[in-house]
Amino acid sequence: MRMKFEIEPYEDMLDEPFEVSSYFLDRINMYIEKNNRMEEFCTSTFHSSILLDLAEGLINMYEQNQQPFVIEMYESTLEYTFTYFQKLVTVTRYEGYNGETVEMMKCRFDDFVEAFVKEYERYHKAILKQDRHAFENEHYCMMRDQINILKNHVNGVI
Repeated sequence: MRMKFEIEPYEDMLDEPFEVSSYFLDRINMYIEKNNRMEEFCTSTFHSSILLDLAEGLINMYEQNQQPFVIEMYESTLEYTFTYFQKLVTVTRYEGYNGETVEMMKCRFDDFVEAFVKEYERYHKAILKQDRHAFENEHYCMMRDQINILKNHVNGVI
């Protein structure tokens, strides 16, 4: 399994110098590889919040007996529910506009977390390459801590 984050900067910010705080407001498109093709998983603005919430939910699944969690997308009526059962994570999408619920995917929990952590870490390092002062941003530091916690869970250290 593989995951990819694609960040879409706002057009009016393209000529501005890179700043972590404004970068975190940009739109994220998350893709997951299914059947050897990358498929869109979710899209939202305020991507730092989405990533922080997703990582927090996964950490809580490890630490609090697999409790389900919900992430609401910004600028849409979509909600994603992550449910753990028998070593599998099921992701369902609820469309608030029409009340439709769709099962997005079901896969091994550890595979999902491993793919997420790998891409989250790649994304985190890419930010530091653009701004050597990224560690001055609270959200950037929270992401680093979440990556370390999730890596420890995946590796069986915790």
